[in-house]
Amino acid sequence: MARPSRPRLSSQQQALRGQQSQQPQGPLYKIHKGPQLAFMMSSAEELLYGGAAGGGKSLALRAWAVAYCMKYPGALIGLFRRSYRELEDTHILTLQKEVPLSIATYSAGSHNFTFFNGSMIQCRYAEHEEDVRTYETTEWDALLIDEVTHFSEYQYVFLVSRVRSTKPWWPGRRIRCAATPTGIGMPWVKARWVYKGEEPIEPNLVWRAPLDEGGFTRQFIPAKVQDNTTLMRTDPHYIDALRALPEEEYRAKALGDWSIFSGQFFTRWRPEVHTMESFDIPPDWERWLGIDYGFNAPYCALWVARPPNTETAFVYREHYGAGIESNEQIRRAYQVSKDAADKLRGVILDPSLFGHINVKGERVSPISDDWKRAFHPVPVYAANNDRVPGWKLIREMINWTSGPGGTILVPPRLFVFNTCPNLIRTLPALATDKLNPEDVNTKMEDHAPDCIRYLLMHAFRGPGKGGAIRYRMTPQGLVVVRS
Repeated sequence: MARPSRPRLSSQQQALRGQQSQQPQGPLYKIHKGPQLAFMMSSAEELLYGGAAGGGKSLALRAWAVAYCMKYPGALIGLFRRSYRELEDTHILTLQKEVPLSIATYSAGSHNFTFFNGSMIQCRYAEHEEDVRTYETTEWDALLIDEVTHFSEYQYVFLVSRVRSTKPWWPGRRIRCAATPTGIGMPWVKARWVYKGEEPIEPNLVWRAPLDEGGFTRQFIPAKVQDNTTLMRTDPHYIDALRALPEEEYRAKALGDWSIFSGQFFTRWRPEVHTMESFDIPPDWERWLGIDYGFNAPYCALWVARPPNTETAFVYREHYGAGIESNEQIRRAYQVSKDAADKLRGVILDPSLFGHINVKGERVSPISDDWKRAFHPVPVYAANNDRVPGWKLIREMINWTSGPGGTILVPPRLFVFNTCPNLIRTLPALATDKLNPEDVNTKMEDHAPDCIRYLLMHAFRGPGKGGAIRYRMTPQGLVVVRS
């Protein structure tokens, strides 16, 4: 019987295999005293080792993974980067140099390191938002994410939900993350580990997160370049080389500064200015429902109200979630609109819902027809998907002017009820696209922002119609003007 063919190795991986030692020559990893050692010894369930580039974070992740696999026979670890190229360059090739063949062997076909005791490190990536859904049935004993700031919060939360075990030796959930304060996920990572509101969380403190965020113990261990004495000895001018970077990037990579957000798209957003407690929408306000479709990635439904004869909008309701079938999305949106007696002027749908060809190339009835049947006689429209004009409109509507003492002279034109957490969370987290400064980075969690863009483009194509203004925004808020 013919032998099964082995997975093909890249030329670089073949060269590494030839150099790989059979037996360990002393300790596998040299761990520096200070933050690296604290990272290795921590018992926190969710741990972020974050800060300056060159602080030894990636090496600490690999050392932790190898130590865990050798301590617990049969362990299964997921090791993530956002893309495969990053995964190979940072971890796969390096692990092959660091770990002798007598301890673990690498399979290029599965991207797994299998240890002599049956433990395994699965090297994985999730380049696109919906890629995390491919790990739906996976069960890891521990999860490691390098450069977690390159992931969206949705991706992170989903991957964490795959950490579970029934093994008798399991020490409990262990999520280990490393990050530099740059990238699309920097705002949510900062809010999860580094800052509580405007106040920094004490570094190295182990504390318990709220139940609605999992209730796990968390810890943030800051990383500085100076902590990596090996790098400082071999390249003492490393920090000087980083000074050529733009100021914000230098502060992030050289100093590990979490107080900046390089590349934020909506720089004028302030939760204290744009969000508010919910109130009953007056019956004469115009209302629309907007839909950004998703199944593997989240879908978003937003309800927007506009006071008559104004250029102001209030987002007053939100539905959000992944893995929800289209007919259930429709049922939920219809039922809540009916129960609230919403008199909608229109339903604004993601343009993709009007397609007649499915993923198999078959001609089918568009999903938009299901929305039309459910909401009849409310008209259903295909959203205007002009991205740059849409983002420009949102920028205009969230802009505001401040006065002396922090007073608001000219209020924004877009307000969001605090019952819409995913729009509040993801809109200010959007980063500028590197190739088009007038667009956002589409690899981010942009479902709720896309939805509000559809709605505002539809509702504000022209000035309000009608007679005398009955509502007006003032620095004191929305007031009724009797004519």
